[in-house]
Amino acid sequence: MNCRLSKSAGMERVTPDQWAERLSGPAALSSSLTVWPSAQLRHWIGTSAAMDQPVLDHHYIVRHLGGAKLVERRLDGESVSQVVENGSITIVPAGSYFKWNTKGPIEFAHLYVSPSLLARTASRLDNGRALALTDKIGFRDPLLEALYSAMLAENRHPLLAEPLYLDSLLETFLLRLVQKYSTATRRETSPREVLPKFRVRRVKDFIEDRLEFPIALADLAQISGGSVYHFSRAFKNTVGASPYNYVLQRRAERAKVYLTTTDLALPEIAKACGFRNSIHLSKTFSRIVGIAPTRFRREGDAN
Repeated sequence: MNCRLSKSAGMERVTPDQWAERLSGPAALSSSLTVWPSAQLRHWIGTSAAMDQPVLDHHYIVRHLGGAKLVERRLDGESVSQVVENGSITIVPAGSYFKWNTKGPIEFAHLYVSPSLLARTASRLDNGRALALTDKIGFRDPLLEALYSAMLAENRHPLLAEPLYLDSLLETFLLRLVQKYSTATRRETSPREVLPKFRVRRVKDFIEDRLEFPIALADLAQISGGSVYHFSRAFKNTVGASPYNYVLQRRAERAKVYLTTTDLALPEIAKACGFRNSIHLSKTFSRIVGIAPTRFRREGDAN
């Protein structure tokens, strides 16, 4: 890894946007920074089999899609050739550059993560040494793959995307990445993070006031007055639920009120409570409350 980085020393680093402009075709999917400013996710289909990767200022994690394929990677004559399975993961640390060639179906996704974001995630676990990601091609990790699929699925419908859900997925993804595929090591002692009561109340009040609107993890951390990278765990330790699940619980509680005190249709209740649509309302309500909202309304009327 040090050899690879030293060969790229002095070369100009480019952003993911600048690299995207050099590829042979536009991405089929690009995440919206207005919805999800924490990271960038792109999905390509049918680009050129040969790809020159410049020195990037971001780490990027590849999801190999479309079927099994042979991936070849070259750097100054050094070559790696590997068959990668559909759905497998590749990690490319920031500051590296390669020439890639694919023999097989051309479909892949890139998740771009800034080194500063990864370092802040690692600060929750690491003993303080400099963090380095493992350069790894075409490996399987069921948890990373499931989280990656969920992030892709959420970004396919940006108008319906839930920022808090995306932030939670990304946070879990990065923690797994740091724990399993980096030089980070766990601290021998890790104090249990909690929030003072006044900060919990501040966050809860903010959530109640904005239940019908999208809520991002960064919003809640800012209201709390702390770092976004410590907020989730501290909130869960204090409240007993993750920020995302707590918000869903509160939306379900508000839906109960609408169901028992109004004649609003489910799509209207979903909008008023911050659900994407009536299907999202029904699924979430059924999971949290234990019965479907229509049945809840009928039984409430009967009583």
